[in-house]
Amino acid sequence: MIYFPCSGCHYEVSAPEDDVGKYVLCPNCFTRLRVPPPVTNEKIEAAEAAAQIYELRSGKEIKKHKNTIPVYCQLCHTLMYAAPERIGSFQVCPDCGTKTQVRPILGKEEPQP
Repeated sequence: MIYFPCSGCHYEVSAPEDDVGKYVLCPNCFTRLRVPPPVTNEKIEAAEAAAQIYELRSGKEIKKHKNTIPVYCQLCHTLMYAAPERIGSFQVCPDCGTKTQVRPILGKEEPQP
């Protein structure tokens, strides 16, 4: 099964892996959604490598992003980073334009105001 958030109401939608690329309706708000491909370790590693290559080409020093949260685009799996204060808000993917919700890292506490 593939799990992904609805772009309309943020409900967590599930679909069989055979439905990748097909359209389904959100069971909560009935928004028509395309089922994204599953996130694999290879895609995550490729996204991290691409981010490092981009940083090298742009002349930026590669850093560990200690105070940021990794955010993977729900459609194309581009690796992005967000500040902890942005948890719950949306970040637009620079590659495909898809809005992805910034979620806390599992096992870590949310920042205290």
